[in-house]
Amino acid sequence: MIARLAPATVVDVGPGEGTYVRLAREVTPAARWIAVEAWAPYIQQFDLFTLYDWVIVSDIRHLDPYTVVRQPDLVILADVLEHMTQVEARGVLARMRDWAHHVLVSVPLAHHDQPAYEGNWFEIHREHWGPRQMRQELGPGLVEAHEGDVLGYYLWSAERAARGRR
Repeated sequence: MIARLAPATVVDVGPGEGTYVRLAREVTPAARWIAVEAWAPYIQQFDLFTLYDWVIVSDIRHLDPYTVVRQPDLVILADVLEHMTQVEARGVLARMRDWAHHVLVSVPLAHHDQPAYEGNWFEIHREHWGPRQMRQELGPGLVEAHEGDVLGYYLWSAERAARGRR
């Protein structure tokens, strides 16, 4: 999916150990990869400065995205939204959709209790999203959805959303 988009700028929100940059850097060799990580210890623990072109320590709920880059081609919100309330997650999704050309969302499709991990309170699972909820939230901009037993992947496009509003 990422290779097909051929993004010039990717913002990976909540990269954790850098799973998506590791998977897609090879198919996006010219892309600028930016990480927004809320838990600062992960930067050193997972060597994020080596994996990404730029690393920002911030909770996405409190970050003005326009201070990062004008309009990224792709924002990845993978395994992030379940760590906040749905009200907060809707706010984050709305801001990302206003900002980016494409938003790739990955969420668990069932609630899995998860407490803080090694002191990281950002790891707590607060609320989950069902497939129907996520499809409804992404609305007419939803381009693609892949829903398994555990995870759902959703690709939203500003261009598709704009066509849907006409």
